[in-house]
Amino acid sequence: MIKVEALKKSFFLDKREISVLKGIDFLIEAGERIAICGESGTGKSTLLQIIGSLDKPTSGRISFSGVDIFSRSEKELAKWRNLSLGFVFQFHHLLPEFSALENVMTPALINYMSISEAKKMATRLLEKVGLAERLKHKPGELSGGEQQRVALARALIMRPKAVLADEPTGNLDAGTSDEIVNLLMECNQEDNTTLLLVTHSQRLAAQMDRTIFIENGLITEA
Repeated sequence: MIKVEALKKSFFLDKREISVLKGIDFLIEAGERIAICGESGTGKSTLLQIIGSLDKPTSGRISFSGVDIFSRSEKELAKWRNLSLGFVFQFHHLLPEFSALENVMTPALINYMSISEAKKMATRLLEKVGLAERLKHKPGELSGGEQQRVALARALIMRPKAVLADEPTGNLDAGTSDEIVNLLMECNQEDNTTLLLVTHSQRLAAQMDRTIFIENGLITEA
């Protein structure tokens, strides 16, 4: 489903080139659960953002179902990203002025779904993640774990082919972390959704099918 070929990414600081990713190749099958691990600063989040088309590589190719994602125009890429990918970050990136329900509805409304249908789907997802009584609460009125569950529901509303998560349990206590992981696993099992998770947690990584380690801009697998 996802093929990464000869992927490189460099940044420039005071005209000095800093190579973060130095030629990465790997394949992820549909429905696989992959953990990306490594020390801080090794390029894990950079790799995830490029796979999610939120950033562009210096060189190399990423294809989903045989199509190079960066061959699309910016408009086509934005539409494809909204339909095909769900994102969950360590910091929730919820819109503070919107309720939990409105935050979850947003991707569907951007994709021209009717308000009534988006509301129905968002309500169902929030009920599934245990927030039936929090639909009208704004992010500032929710705990960190509740905010992360809203973010997860938002990531799932378009029934994406893949969920990309960057430290999804990094700021959560053990109990809440387990709840988030269980919800991700349910999504994987029920809809064959591919999971690609950046994590420092060996406990979380152990629950995935494979672990990809990044070191010195290159990868090894376990």
